[in-house]
Amino acid sequence: MKKSLLAAAALSAVAGAAQADVSLYGLLDMGVAHLTSGATANPSMPAGVPTQIYVTNGGGRSVTTLAPNGLSQSVLGFKGSEDINGDLKAGFILEAGINPNSGTITDGLSGLTQGNFKTSTGADSSRAGQLFNQRSIVYLSSRQYGTVSFGRQYSTSLDQIIKYDPMGGSYAFSLVGFYGSYGGGGWTEDARLDNSIKYEGKFGPVRVGAIYQFGGVAGSNTANSAGQFALGTDIGNFSTDAFVSFKNDGMGTYPNTSNPTATNSMLAVVSDNKAFGINAKYTMNKLTISGGAEHILYYAPSDPGLAMAGALPIGAYQIGQYGAVNTTAYNVENKVTNLLFFGGKYEVTPALDLIGAVYNARNSDYTGSNPVSGCASGVGNQTRCAGFIQSYGLVLDYHLSKRTDLYAGISDQNTTGGVTGFYNLGANGTHPSADQNTTTMFGIRHRF
Repeated sequence: MKKSLLAAAALSAVAGAAQADVSLYGLLDMGVAHLTSGATANPSMPAGVPTQIYVTNGGGRSVTTLAPNGLSQSVLGFKGSEDINGDLKAGFILEAGINPNSGTITDGLSGLTQGNFKTSTGADSSRAGQLFNQRSIVYLSSRQYGTVSFGRQYSTSLDQIIKYDPMGGSYAFSLVGFYGSYGGGGWTEDARLDNSIKYEGKFGPVRVGAIYQFGGVAGSNTANSAGQFALGTDIGNFSTDAFVSFKNDGMGTYPNTSNPTATNSMLAVVSDNKAFGINAKYTMNKLTISGGAEHILYYAPSDPGLAMAGALPIGAYQIGQYGAVNTTAYNVENKVTNLLFFGGKYEVTPALDLIGAVYNARNSDYTGSNPVSGCASGVGNQTRCAGFIQSYGLVLDYHLSKRTDLYAGISDQNTTGGVTGFYNLGANGTHPSADQNTTTMFGIRHRF
């Protein structure tokens, strides 16, 4: 009798697994990196390679380190789906970004809130203390009508960065990969949107997509909300996608370097943002070329009182617990950022790819009544933030198998004007501003 019950239970479990189709999956990426101007790596940083030109109170010097996530973010995820009928499917995805060298969940803000920026890297990030910091969604999908998903998910603009960036959003070799603000339409936090509903569908050669984030603020349906719309097509070997976006009461964080003894100290800027971008890709034989452009406008927030009241969370953090919130940075002049990137991937052999890309992001010459700290000094007492950051990347990627590859590459970044000041918030007499950094890295990436 007991054997019959056990057999029935086993058959039931197999049948349930076949029906639900639940699986564990992931990716691990780790290597060794050398930077000519970097800082000590924070074990929780999403990009274990501190490729940015940030100078901390103890950084801005050459560093060689074991570094995760050079070519791709390491992840651990669970996914499952169930066929409802011949066309309709329901499913879920729970996905966490991890740092395999330290065994930690990625959390860029930990380097700011814990005061670690004084001695190591810390940066704004949409992965901010959540357990499933990549995606946490449930969806309904139809081959005929498209997919609707609910939860925490990639923004439409980030989808396009990953698709059209020749480096695929690499942290070590891609400007748009490391600086997530471009994938967020202005601020890094908005590269992944909590409390959102998303639609993706394809009708003949035309792709459409949209996402809306509910602000969840009592008394206002627009506060802290966001929306994006995308349109694209495939014509032979040519693909193109474009998007438009808005974000109300968006927030970007930066370290408090004015008080060298402070801990649990993080500052923030709040703004309303609008952006639009267009991207394209063309494949011919062994060569694929791709690139894109994005225009971002930052202006004064529609409801600055929300930030001052502590009503704007960043992941698992509340900014008001850590430091001051700047809501007037763009009261005098709007800030404009224009991004251009271009590159290609060439199949040298069936197992070896050569990838190269060029990136340029340029800030307008704006001022603020209480501007973002760190910009270059201008006329009188004003602060001028014009300048650009330019980057080049070159990678060799060798595929040992379908799941495992070895890579080696180099990236060079240069800044000018106020952009140099912005990315050197902790610069001082001992560790002055750095306007150039070269990163070389080799690593291994394995999928399972």
